Amino acid sequence: MPCWKLVRDRVVGEVSGSSGVFVFRVEGSDFEGLLRAKIVEEAMELAASGSVEEAADLLEALYEWLRVKGVSLEDVEALRKMKKAVHGGFSGGYVVVWVDRDEC
Repeated sequence: MPCWKLVRDRVVGEVSGSSGVFVFRVEGSDFEGLLRAKIVEEAMELAASGSVEEAADLLEALYEWLRVKGVSLEDVEALRKMKKAVHGGFSGGYVVVWVDRDEC
């Protein structure tokens, strides 16, 4: 089964011409969907490693997704602050356990 993966712009030059590798560009909703998949991939790598380098990769993918969506960092920061004011942050370290649920 083929592996479809959004890669950084300069990685293209490293893999182009390799056996079994095809490189092409996507745009529009295909690009946006691949960015969302990249965000999940990077978040899972961060969760597994706890690496600041993976956090940087996650932010790069997230910033590009926000650019594609036409949303500024200021807009996201305002939303983050509003949600924190209403619901609080995560610094307290609280955990809730629902004993009657199979999924959260």
